[in-house]
Amino acid sequence: MLSRLTIGERRDQLVECALGLAQRSGMNSVTVRAVAEEAGVSLGVVHYCFANKDELMAAMVERAVTTHLQAFLTIQQTPDDPIEIRTGSAALRTMISDTLASALMLAREHPQRWLVLIESTVVSLRAPDSSGSASAALRQNGLAEQYGLQFLTELGTRSAMTFNGGERDVVRGALQLIYGMIQWWLVDRDDEAATRSLDLLAGWITDRATPVVAVLN
Repeated sequence: MLSRLTIGERRDQLVECALGLAQRSGMNSVTVRAVAEEAGVSLGVVHYCFANKDELMAAMVERAVTTHLQAFLTIQQTPDDPIEIRTGSAALRTMISDTLASALMLAREHPQRWLVLIESTVVSLRAPDSSGSASAALRQNGLAEQYGLQFLTELGTRSAMTFNGGERDVVRGALQLIYGMIQWWLVDRDDEAATRSLDLLAGWITDRATPVVAVLN
């Protein structure tokens, strides 16, 4: 019945099919029947892999979010650089700027995927409390915050800088600005303006950090 694919592989296939439909025709086009037809499988296969449409949609949105947020976990740094270049405020800002540039590039390459994220948030906010979709926006934001905190922690470790316990506030503020900037870019497609906005954001994040103070024994 599952045509030699494991359940995990089949779930991945169905999620990609759902995401493809959403990117081409919007969230309303994603139904269990449409996903089955897109994947070339029966309705029973979809129901075997996902309990209901809400579960399938949640997996689809998580895939879209994760694809973009992976850019925040690929921090570039040359290991041969002297320690004074790899640490400190200037190093921190460079890593932030490089990562934000990667995030913008990914949005430019996959603008329809960002539209899915925007649309999924609106659908979730409009859903009745009894619907499984009602909590989708919270899950989406929670996943983004989780990636952001992991990113900021890694940056602090690499650059010997600390945000003094304010990581969550910095992450939330930064993500709100990033989401707004990309939504603005989707409207005007002004790469230079978006780059300037990200440069301001890199400066704002860097200004929230201070050097780690070594404890002498």
